[in-house]
Amino acid sequence: MKTRLAAAAVALAMGTTLAACGSASTSDGSADGGSADDAPIKVALIPPTSGALAQFGTDAANAWKLAAKMVNADGGVDGHMVEIIEKGTDADPATTIRVAKEAVSQDGAKFFGAIMTSPEHAALNAQLAGMGALDFNGLGKDDALIGEQCVPNAFHVVQSTAMDINALADSISEMEGDKWAIMAVDYATGHTAADKFTAAAEAEGKEVVSTQFAPLNTTDFGSYITKIKDSGADAVFAVEYGADGVAFVKQATQFNLPAQVKTVLGFNMVSEPLFPVLGDGIAGFYNNVGYDPSGDNELNTAFKEAWTEEYGTTPYYVAADNFLAAETLFAGIREAGSIEPDAVAEALNDLTFDSIEGEVTMRGADHQLLRNSYLGQVEGKGDDLAFNIITGSGADVTTPEANPDCSM
Repeated sequence: MKTRLAAAAVALAMGTTLAACGSASTSDGSADGGSADDAPIKVALIPPTSGALAQFGTDAANAWKLAAKMVNADGGVDGHMVEIIEKGTDADPATTIRVAKEAVSQDGAKFFGAIMTSPEHAALNAQLAGMGALDFNGLGKDDALIGEQCVPNAFHVVQSTAMDINALADSISEMEGDKWAIMAVDYATGHTAADKFTAAAEAEGKEVVSTQFAPLNTTDFGSYITKIKDSGADAVFAVEYGADGVAFVKQATQFNLPAQVKTVLGFNMVSEPLFPVLGDGIAGFYNNVGYDPSGDNELNTAFKEAWTEEYGTTPYYVAADNFLAAETLFAGIREAGSIEPDAVAEALNDLTFDSIEGEVTMRGADHQLLRNSYLGQVEGKGDDLAFNIITGSGADVTTPEANPDCSM
């Protein structure tokens, strides 16, 4: 099922479509002195606004804003309008915590979205109870967030690293290459992905001959690529994001690495907004795909149409995962009949609801959303580059049992 996906999301102003933006807040949480019965749902968005992850941050925030616009146009969630509070961070956990506390104390936010990295989520998880707020994670994949770092106030909407690796593991035997080199970003998700991929590869009789980690915002991968070439690897597993992924792919091409190996498998490295920048050299690359835009359920069709009208592109995984995060929050509010964080958190435990991904369930044991994962391969050239979805794996295949280190 080949899907034509457009290049980059265009950030458009939302105008006045979001209700009550910037309004004053009273002690009961209502806006402009209104009653608590119709108080707004205040969601603070804290995406990265600069650096390698800035484009993804823009798209994550746009997804939440679109979800708010759509639900507000239909009268809100249980009569509560959604108010988006736009913030920003440099993706440093300390900065994100400071901004989050400001959003709670100064803006009355009760819910967080569009936060990017796993270290940010880990730091925030430890602070959520004290802030009396809930976080809906549509981006940070590290397994520790639903393991030893899990907390009742955090909900993991995006697939975990283990879920994605398990989906890829189903297809490792079908990919050419017996000796794998791993090139990963040097923070939590990169290390977890490397460890889990190594175990999956070895279980399939493959050998990992080189494992390297590069700091986020690395611009020169020359020495890393030389080591890969010298390792004897005939396949590469790369965990590099945004501008880092662009730098690695372009420099790998200059070093003729793709021609030397039989398979290049990316983990969130090759994504639709980067296709025009990465160019035809990525044709044939494999990558995990978090979202299949060809899904034809009613909610997904409405989301695709609205996103395309609002931003002029077809949505991809960052947009979809964050729209799904908003859907999760709204489902919890409807189930709870309340916008109080404690009531919403309780209502979400083991809640099954319809979404753009079809029917999904928020597992109460660790707050991992149970959903599909996909493997895609880039096909075409020029403006016709697109993912061909190779496999789609259900949560029953990809999701490990809840980690006993997670205590809710």
